[in-house]
Amino acid sequence: MRSNSRILLSISALCIGALILIQLGGNHQPVVHGDMIVEGGGFTMLTMGGRPGARDQDAHSLILLDNHGGWMMAYELVGARPKRTIELLDGGPMERLFERGRFLPRPPAGP
Repeated sequence: MRSNSRILLSISALCIGALILIQLGGNHQPVVHGDMIVEGGGFTMLTMGGRPGARDQDAHSLILLDNHGGWMMAYELVGARPKRTIELLDGGPMERLFERGRFLPRPPAGP
């Protein structure tokens, strides 16, 4: 039973993390689809194709969740092989990230 709870919590955290990335990128972002999800040792990793607004069209994103400490880090892999680099997009305690997300400016209401 405890294992099922951890799996459900991890999946929920990944969904929320993906939604945060969508919100931080603006309202013109397409739906984010995870390419690979790996879990072990108290961590969860989600990879996905890069953001449409990224500087590099071949960019890939990586979300790393610390399931025990409540931290989330978002990285982007950019550049051409073999000179790819990993750049930190945002991260920190999930509580702070969610609190900050609540106060992001909202686009004006439509007609």
